[in-house]
Amino acid sequence: MSPEDKVLVFAELCADKRILPVSLESVTAGRKLAQTSGGRQVALIMGNGVADAAQEMAHYGVGEVLLVDHPDLEDYHPELYVSAFLQVCEKVKPRAILMGDTLTSIDMAPRVAFALNTGLVTDCVAIEVDKPHVSFIKPVYSGNVMAAYTFASEPYIVTLRSRAGEAARRRHGAHADVTSVEVELDVPAVATEVMQRVIEEDEGIKLTEADIIVSGGRGIGSPEGFEQLAQLAEVLGAAVGASRPPCDLGWVPSKTQVGQTGEKVAPSLYIAAGISGATQHIAGMQSSKKIVAINRDRKANIFRIADYGVVGDCEEVVPAFQEALSKIRI
Repeated sequence: MSPEDKVLVFAELCADKRILPVSLESVTAGRKLAQTSGGRQVALIMGNGVADAAQEMAHYGVGEVLLVDHPDLEDYHPELYVSAFLQVCEKVKPRAILMGDTLTSIDMAPRVAFALNTGLVTDCVAIEVDKPHVSFIKPVYSGNVMAAYTFASEPYIVTLRSRAGEAARRRHGAHADVTSVEVELDVPAVATEVMQRVIEEDEGIKLTEADIIVSGGRGIGSPEGFEQLAQLAEVLGAAVGASRPPCDLGWVPSKTQVGQTGEKVAPSLYIAAGISGATQHIAGMQSSKKIVAINRDRKANIFRIADYGVVGDCEEVVPAFQEALSKIRI
């Protein structure tokens, strides 16, 4: 990269128009790429009435903030967002594009990559630099192998797993320029129509943002077992997760599922209670900093990746954990 080359970070927003934490993690990754290659990092904010979010992003150490503020971008629509994004790319001509690995980016990134005829790596968990080469690391084969990817085309696109990296911090005194970018959106020409948008309010801590997660598997035994887990989570200030079987059985909502087909998480502490350690589940939580496993089967696969293991019945161990931790917190 030359000083004129740019790393473009798509800073996605929450429903209340705050910057998503994973977008701030993308800023950290973008800064690493820009510093390594001598380029410049640019953040992109898109939506309707999002000027305040752009001003906020200006304090996180980026070189410039691009603002696309358009009434037809109030809610995510794949064709309209991709059109706006491509128009920004045409003006900025970035060498690299980074996004958080969210539902929006999972939908949008392949569309952008196809339109630009370029490469895409999703669910990246690390970036390795060996100048002048940069590799992007992601788990494959259900997390059993870590693969390193490099790109033969530009601008390359990468989505980054939530909590796999450090989030950028607000910098006192830092303030990048905010530049408005005008885009033209042909709303009548879109081929898809959003018929209904259903917003489900989350209660408690979100799995992808939780620093501590207490998860249960089939070994919890019943919905009542998850009530006990919820009490332990409350003591720890943790989110409650689950492996796939309890979700399939209707013991807990499907949104609590951690795994390859559920949420991919990387908390500081992950407590797996009654979870055998199927490959599908491990693929979603193996990036956790510390893993504590509770299982009556001492040969359970979960113990292979656990930092600490307790062989015992969850009905006895979980309440004991809760009681001990409650005394410590008092």
